[in-house]
Amino acid sequence: MIKKYFSLNAILLASLVSFNGIALADSDSSLESAKTLTLCVDYFDLTDSAQKTAYIKELDRRGQLSVEDHANFAKGQVVNGCTMCGMYMTLGKPLSETSKQIRPMVFKTVHVYDSHYYVTQSGMVVGHYERKPGEMPPKLSESVPETQAPPVLFNAPGGSKHH
Repeated sequence: MIKKYFSLNAILLASLVSFNGIALADSDSSLESAKTLTLCVDYFDLTDSAQKTAYIKELDRRGQLSVEDHANFAKGQVVNGCTMCGMYMTLGKPLSETSKQIRPMVFKTVHVYDSHYYVTQSGMVVGHYERKPGEMPPKLSESVPETQAPPVLFNAPGGSKHH
């Protein structure tokens, strides 16, 4: 009778181990097939440290996190040089976002959070500003300063002859 229970326990243990291995493999493959932005946003709501480690490992594999991101995860802050993914991982999804294309393949975005505005350009945080009542967020396009004509008079080709 004891041998019967022992073998039954061994079978249960083996099936449990194989089931956990399959579940772990499923979670790894689901991370590999998930969209990058989804991983970044979903990380904020994770509570399990093993899941957080798996997400960070996958995002590192994809090259989405900077040195600044790793240095500031524990502090819970976003500084210039962090990636947009790292910002989402640290602060969650913003209340609002506004983007503008400033050059071909270059986008500048203002992300609105409860206490700060964060400005990203091409996926990197380039500025952050405190939100104050009655003040507008940073502009997406800076005003171009007036330029003065060159100090030397220049005659265009085909203009007056010097000789």
